[in-house]
Amino acid sequence: MQSFNHPPQLNTSRRFSDNLTSAHALTLKAKQGQKGNSQGKPYALPAFNITTIQGINAAFDAFETLGASGLLAVSNSALKHFGGGDPLTGLEVAAEYIASRAKRSSIQVATHLDHGDYTTEAGRKVVQGAVQHLTSVMADNSTDHANKCGRSLEENIGYTREVVNMAHPLGVSVEGELGVLAGEEDEDTKSEISTYTQPDEFEQFITETGVLMIAPTIGTMHGPNKGKPGTKVKLNIELAHELLKIADRVQPETIFVAHGASTLYSQVVEHAVEQLENLGAGMAEKYGQTWKNYVGTDWEQIQGLIGAGFAKINTDTENRQTFLSALLGAVHENAAKIDIRWYDKKTTDALTQSYLIKCIMADNYGVWHEPKLNVEKFKFDLHVSLADAINNAH
Repeated sequence: MQSFNHPPQLNTSRRFSDNLTSAHALTLKAKQGQKGNSQGKPYALPAFNITTIQGINAAFDAFETLGASGLLAVSNSALKHFGGGDPLTGLEVAAEYIASRAKRSSIQVATHLDHGDYTTEAGRKVVQGAVQHLTSVMADNSTDHANKCGRSLEENIGYTREVVNMAHPLGVSVEGELGVLAGEEDEDTKSEISTYTQPDEFEQFITETGVLMIAPTIGTMHGPNKGKPGTKVKLNIELAHELLKIADRVQPETIFVAHGASTLYSQVVEHAVEQLENLGAGMAEKYGQTWKNYVGTDWEQIQGLIGAGFAKINTDTENRQTFLSALLGAVHENAAKIDIRWYDKKTTDALTQSYLIKCIMADNYGVWHEPKLNVEKFKFDLHVSLADAINNAH
């Protein structure tokens, strides 16, 4: 291996606004099993992709109910939505609102740019802006979208290293990606190809970039269709453990990130189909099968990843499904409600339930204080209000 200048270490002395910290600081606690003053088994932080203010509120409510660490991620398309088409304006809007919630919070959270592309002029501006406004960024330079192929290792390392050089001195953690993940997360994140992370390239990548967080590709997919209906997604857990051995030898504080890890809860699908049938007008015939065809990643597979060093579990599709399923139920309940805040509350409460159950599944609770409910009794049920679901879990 050729000699090179060592990348800058993450500045862990940087202090962000009240209750904000880097994603690496929180996920490292999870990998090491730290909760309060005790140390137990590893757990993971679900990283919730946030697309609306309601989504931010739901996430904070869930984290604070559970005493959980929080990880809020924004994609380029989400930033455009927050900023009226301008992602840089969206960065300011989202970051300022999250900071205002964090200031009054009982837990700590990190803000993260998901799929930051440093290979284009527009993408570079967003990543540079994210380094100034967020506490963590992803430098997703593994895919050559123009030519629909994987980018060379040397190019990926070069672009990612530039982001590390800019972010680490400011205390902003950086996530890289090695390999290509297929599927479509949103309009700005999609790929028709998929390649596994190669162990021989992995060591070179983490050594020469200095990233402390990395998304290896081990069989997950973006989007709501991760396989054929009735089949189970099969992840390469053996490869994950092989990569973990390398990471523990080269840099033990390396955190693995699972992209395309949405679970897609069966009760959410069943609730949506039920509401479509209730709405009539051929809705169930037109859209019901689409809902039934959705395939997610089995949670048992994700649990296997947590044991292989994965401490950040990205979730987006399952949250969108929960929102839409709850909205269909709200429209069926009252399709002439003029006060749109009523619909907002219905969907936000449903999102909060979704966030609660995912944090509980990942053992991300009791980190900053004792949960305000009995985690073993909590049931995720869109037929029940959030208040009743919490009351039933006491």
